[in-house]
Amino acid sequence: MIKRTHFAFLLAAAILALSLLAGCVGKEAAQDDDPVVASYGETEIRRSLVDYEKQNQQALSGGKAVSDKEAVDQLLENLAMLDEAEHLGLSVSQEEVDEAFTAQQQNYEAYEDARAVIDDWCEQAGVTTEGYFAAIREQLPRVILRQKLRDALGEEYCQAHGLTFTKVNPPEKMRDYVQNYLDGLLKKYRTKITYYPALNG
Repeated sequence: MIKRTHFAFLLAAAILALSLLAGCVGKEAAQDDDPVVASYGETEIRRSLVDYEKQNQQALSGGKAVSDKEAVDQLLENLAMLDEAEHLGLSVSQEEVDEAFTAQQQNYEAYEDARAVIDDWCEQAGVTTEGYFAAIREQLPRVILRQKLRDALGEEYCQAHGLTFTKVNPPEKMRDYVQNYLDGLLKKYRTKITYYPALNG
């Protein structure tokens, strides 16, 4: 039986994959129509990806307004998390990626609500289901690595404060610590971050 927790993981990875595809769709359009608003090292963040990230954040927060800067900072934080995970010696095996990908394919078949959201988006974006899952597979190592970073930070905090680490309903103080740590990554890796005038356009 497929666990419901895998359904949540599918949706989390789906958001990243949809963002990736949103950035890819329309790449042939004139760059003036999709300017670079920020960059992290060699990775450019374009307006279309920011707009899609804003939609994602608004959906997850129940419709709460999200500014361009907030969306950009979340995208930058996601990239900084990968550097931080590498700095801490975390890694992802091919076996972990394969297992997670198989679980997500099974969840797509098992949960009608998830399948409907994905199918509708693919139709609107002109992307095949195969293309969608190819994006999922490409993003999974990063998705898993970011989660490993969160888990490692949470475990470290719980050990230092005599708390029991758990991924389901974790202690509130642990959640706050992890989020504050991740928010601080923008400052830690600020030399790799550039904001462009188009962000305020």
